[in-house]
Amino acid sequence: MSFSGHKIKVVCRVRPFLKTEKPDDSVAVEANNVLRVNNPRDSTKDVKFNFDSCYGPDIDQATIYRNDVRPLVETMFSGMSATVFCYGVTGAGKTHTIQGTETEPGIIPRAVEHIFMHQQWDAYDYDIRISYYEIYKEAVFDLLKPHDPSFAGLPIREDANRKIFVAGLSEKQVTSYEQFDSIYQKASGNRRTASTKLNNHSSRSHAILTVQIQWRDDIGAGKKTWCGRLHLIDLAGSEDNRRTENGKDRMAESSAINRSLFVLGQVVEALNTGSSRIPYRDSKMTRILQDSLGGESLGMMIVNVAPGEAFLQDTNNTLNFATKSREVVNKPVAHEVVEQRWSAVDRLQHHRGALMAGRAGGGKSAIVAVGGGVKRRWSDETMEHSAACEGGEFSPISADDGGAGSSTL
Repeated sequence: MSFSGHKIKVVCRVRPFLKTEKPDDSVAVEANNVLRVNNPRDSTKDVKFNFDSCYGPDIDQATIYRNDVRPLVETMFSGMSATVFCYGVTGAGKTHTIQGTETEPGIIPRAVEHIFMHQQWDAYDYDIRISYYEIYKEAVFDLLKPHDPSFAGLPIREDANRKIFVAGLSEKQVTSYEQFDSIYQKASGNRRTASTKLNNHSSRSHAILTVQIQWRDDIGAGKKTWCGRLHLIDLAGSEDNRRTENGKDRMAESSAINRSLFVLGQVVEALNTGSSRIPYRDSKMTRILQDSLGGESLGMMIVNVAPGEAFLQDTNNTLNFATKSREVVNKPVAHEVVEQRWSAVDRLQHHRGALMAGRAGGGKSAIVAVGGGVKRRWSDETMEHSAACEGGEFSPISADDGGAGSSTL
């Protein structure tokens, strides 16, 4: 299954005014897909932006999920990969939209609950696994493991099929929403946050949750095994250090955040102009988003907007970027699971990632080449490469200190 010429869907959401802010009408939703914004250079004039959907501050989490996100999640059950990422300045409501609260759950809890509800009535037996990691100051850290201050981060690699993966990233199998929520809440506590002048609980890193489902179709012709993936990404917000009054540590964090968002803008611009070089490699975030920006994944950007004249310039910059992102074209395909035939370089990359993660976590694992390829078998706690031989000859690659496998994005 494939889609030709799928453009990234852009949804705009305006948060309510905070108690400390003076309400005004500088930003307003005029229709289901039109946002009116005062021109920051001339307050007597307005600028209008058109998106796939627009939501004002009175629209709840359930409505946004039901109208826009749920149809994208459904594509997982056809073997597709889909990505939802929240974009906007710091304090615009990105984390609330994607994570939510106990009383107002966001996209992540609703999507995972949706997946488990689908499993209950579907004829297929789904194997559901999650990974969760952050990009903090251009280094990748596994949020499913306790933070080790001495660990330099996990490497991002590309396999023989040109698929991007985080080497050494752990995965956990989940069999119920309650189990997922317990793991996720604990892992979220490992993410870096800090207080700034504009946000008391500011995310200092980009966070990526990946949910993967795999199933065998014994009903259809060919008895194929399919895999669907959902990437839910909370991008840290761009910051003006003059307004946030950040100290030295916060400034180093915001510099890395702003740099990665700048590269994201360069990638979108290069894709839209047909450039021969797309600068995916210039940032860890764009490297990870490579399949979602001009690749084989369905994509959705939720643009979070802070209302009020104080944010007008940031709002216009955000909406102009979102408008450009609507023109990015992906070519999504369904993913059939086949026995992976890895080169020696691929196996070495996975081994190095597992070794690095293991040294941080103190675990042990082994990577085994089987008849020129590698098959994956899972443990209950984390994903590990292990021997799975069907008449092939074992060729062990030791990883005495390794503690995890890798996750394809």
